[in-house]
Amino acid sequence: MIRPQRASAIRRRLATALLTLSILPACAQVDTARHMAMRFGVVEAQPRIVALATPPAPIGKPRAPLAGDVAARDLLTGQPLTMSVARRGTEVRVRQSDGCDWSRGGDWFAPSKSWSGCGDSANWRDGAAQVRERASIWPLRIGSEGRWTRRAVSSTGRSYERETVCRVVGAEAVVRAGRAPTPAFKVVCDDGGKRTRTTWYAPEEGPVAFVQRHAQDGVEEAWVRS
Repeated sequence: MIRPQRASAIRRRLATALLTLSILPACAQVDTARHMAMRFGVVEAQPRIVALATPPAPIGKPRAPLAGDVAARDLLTGQPLTMSVARRGTEVRVRQSDGCDWSRGGDWFAPSKSWSGCGDSANWRDGAAQVRERASIWPLRIGSEGRWTRRAVSSTGRSYERETVCRVVGAEAVVRAGRAPTPAFKVVCDDGGKRTRTTWYAPEEGPVAFVQRHAQDGVEEAWVRS
């Protein structure tokens, strides 16, 4: 239960944040709205799911991480989110409407190879990484596991090396507006204990819902495909 004094303080901070939001450029408004949602808990940051009687059939590895552009709803802001996808062989370069650009080679579940304008950290908004697959998660079926190592270097000279482990932990149906629930595998990726990425991956569409959670800061990104 929130005490009256604390509730009043929260309302004042929220009012100040809303005033600040109104005078920011459009791209900055998206980031600020997302942080407001995370801080004040005004938007549900998880997709709605329903149980499945049986899981989907195993899914073979697609040629590229994304087949084409993605239209989604940002669960932290309630606003539309688009991903413009440029394919080059098995690699994709993605430009998100929230200002984050990234590239990934060969596999949706692998860590990104490069990124620009992503996240809040001044030290890690831009960078690149060497990614090596150690074990393939494909074909997707409950119990499948994939592993990658990643050596990342930021534009400010910071660096780290971590292992990413992804596991297919179950199957659920994702609720989407105007559609029947979409059967999907639930895949949880642990990026070296720093953050987790959870994807609901459908046989015909690929990723239909996604949540990225930082170990300390909570949900950083969450969306459901339109």
